[in-house]
Amino acid sequence: MQRANGGSSSPLADIVAAATLEDPRHPLEEQIEVVGETYQIKGIRRVFEEAGMPITERGVTLQSVRCILVPEPWNEHDANAVAVMIGQNPVGYLAADLAPSYTYGLQRIARTGRLATGEARIWAKSDDGIIRARVTILIPEASQFD
Repeated sequence: MQRANGGSSSPLADIVAAATLEDPRHPLEEQIEVVGETYQIKGIRRVFEEAGMPITERGVTLQSVRCILVPEPWNEHDANAVAVMIGQNPVGYLAADLAPSYTYGLQRIARTGRLATGEARIWAKSDDGIIRARVTILIPEASQFD
């Protein structure tokens, strides 16, 4: 599958494209720092490009962006992995110590063709050409997905 900008899509992007996205379940009480942003810089760059906001040396922030929680039971590193996506762009993961509490509920929802969502704040800065980024998400407590 090809992305609109000409690049190939990822399996996660294909899942997001095929799914129905739920409205966020409220209250969004869990503020979580996403992990693994360093490995998702291409996706983070695309998020800012699609928003028409260049990543500068002063830094740039996107507020209240919808994030998508995608369970990854096939993940070779952790069967409880939960990817965090913005649109079809991967931006990180729930931390390994937190993901298991969300996995069952998110997988149950995903089996019905739907994906859970929340809100994200994304900050990025160009530091001599190296992109540094932080993604913070607001999502419901895990029990909201059971």
